[in-house]
Amino acid sequence: MTLFYTVWGPGFIVAALLTLRLRRLTWERLRPSLLITPLAIWRAIHAGIVGSADREKSWQAAWGLFAGGHSLTTSLAYLIASRNMTIHFLAIFALSLGAEFAVGQVLGAFVMIGLVALGLPWLQLKPLTATGTTVEQRPPSVLSLPVFPSWRTLLFSWKGWRALLGFIGQETWRFTPTLTAGIGLGGIIFAAGLQSWWIIFAGIVGPGTLASDLINSLVSPAISMAMFLSPVGNLPVIHALFKTDGLSYPGIISFCLASSIHPQDVRIYVRTFGRRQGLILVGLLYGTAVLGGLGSTWIYAMFGFRPHLPPLELMKQLLTTFGSLFK
Repeated sequence: MTLFYTVWGPGFIVAALLTLRLRRLTWERLRPSLLITPLAIWRAIHAGIVGSADREKSWQAAWGLFAGGHSLTTSLAYLIASRNMTIHFLAIFALSLGAEFAVGQVLGAFVMIGLVALGLPWLQLKPLTATGTTVEQRPPSVLSLPVFPSWRTLLFSWKGWRALLGFIGQETWRFTPTLTAGIGLGGIIFAAGLQSWWIIFAGIVGPGTLASDLINSLVSPAISMAMFLSPVGNLPVIHALFKTDGLSYPGIISFCLASSIHPQDVRIYVRTFGRRQGLILVGLLYGTAVLGGLGSTWIYAMFGFRPHLPPLELMKQLLTTFGSLFK
């Protein structure tokens, strides 16, 4: 309750204010940029940051860009940003594991977007129909918000505060089911982490080694896809996996980056581009998620730093030690 009143409550208000004021503005700046340019990709990232935390809403917006004539590169840049860099997602991430993890997630997302931008021109993917090139007829559902021309109108009017409270309620309602499922799965993982077989499994390669980082980054996207959760729902799962030594830092980042290849997204890719091209696109996104986790780790390593928390076994030893002092 203390966290809610001191951090979560004000945090949701700030996120709502930024989104209500900037979502339509960033979208309007993005729409004219039909060419594949660094500016267009940067604007797509801006729009993704104030996009919706809901998986389906983010896909609808990304698809709206593609259907409106934008490149697949720009559309996927928006999709990746909206899945990994939205304000609510990063706020909960920082509260769960720490600000260094949230910053690392942003670094990993940038690496992934950059690699996707480099890889897509080589693939030359073409949609099966003209769906991807027709002009968009209506704005996406993420823009179904009141328009506030200034901060003053938003902050000092009843309409502004009604919209703010309504936005918080809608966003919370959208990610609550997947967050609840993630908390349930996280609890199961924490319970498994106390078993002897889990500790053996977690120590197969050893923490912090290059081999461990490679295996974590390669395996974690597959685990993420199998969990079938939306981005916010992934957060309790990675919290549990990290604190039980089930995944190391690069695996955590790759796990979250793989939210752009949610099984329902994979079906959309295959339906849009055909089975062969769709699976090639999935392979590209999988590979960039792997490299995004490794890239974030190596960027931190350049500064001699690696995000880390005490493992569960160490916590058990500390609690046992402290308990013995008070007997």
